[in-house]
Amino acid sequence: MGRSLGYFDSDELDRPELNKCPDCECYFASEECPLCGKICPEEMRAGNRAAPKKPKKRKNSSGRVQFIPFYHTWWFILIAFIFSRIAGVVLFITSPYSKKAKIITVASVVGGYVLLFVAGTVLVPMLWDQSLVNDRIPRAEYVELCDPMSVEEYHRDAYNEGNYVTLELVVETQLSADGNVFYLCTDVNGGDLKIYVWDQSVEKKTNYLQGDMIRVYGECSGVADYDLYQSVGEHPMVFMAYSDLIG
Repeated sequence: MGRSLGYFDSDELDRPELNKCPDCECYFASEECPLCGKICPEEMRAGNRAAPKKPKKRKNSSGRVQFIPFYHTWWFILIAFIFSRIAGVVLFITSPYSKKAKIITVASVVGGYVLLFVAGTVLVPMLWDQSLVNDRIPRAEYVELCDPMSVEEYHRDAYNEGNYVTLELVVETQLSADGNVFYLCTDVNGGDLKIYVWDQSVEKKTNYLQGDMIRVYGECSGVADYDLYQSVGEHPMVFMAYSDLIG
């Protein structure tokens, strides 16, 4: 049985031999749309319309619902990966997820580990190794900025962090903590007041011995407590940028 003109057909892409109403989207051979009565515009007439895009083919499906075992669900794979990376990877690879999803996920995980490796081996050491003193100016200019001060005066001024000072000290003992070198010192002119000197030498690290008399050029850094390391106690501390052995 044939189909009459003026019909709808959602399954057909187009009828190039017929006119088409832009409003009703029905096909007809006359000048007017049989539904709305409008004259068919020139661009919608037979032979003038652009070819419609072909729809993508759909994959055949059985229509059956596929149940995924609990050990292949995303949440179980994530938990397995937290406790055992190997088990998590094996479960994910053997899961029914698409190949594209697996490739993207594996690439993301590997990329994340690479970024963590770079951050841990390059960025963190770079940030950790930053000097605590001003190493952007030459020694002569740095020394000119330093104000001579006794240990007693420094005890009163230690909280003015960043001030440049010159101190003449006697090394009482050398301390080490986390790869850093510290000196517990007293004033070269005597007295019971003590001070910590954290070696931040710009040129090269020092190795002063007990009893050495040193001239320190550095910056105020507040008060420090080294009970955790040597049970020495709390004293003001200075960041040492440059120093000289004077006796």
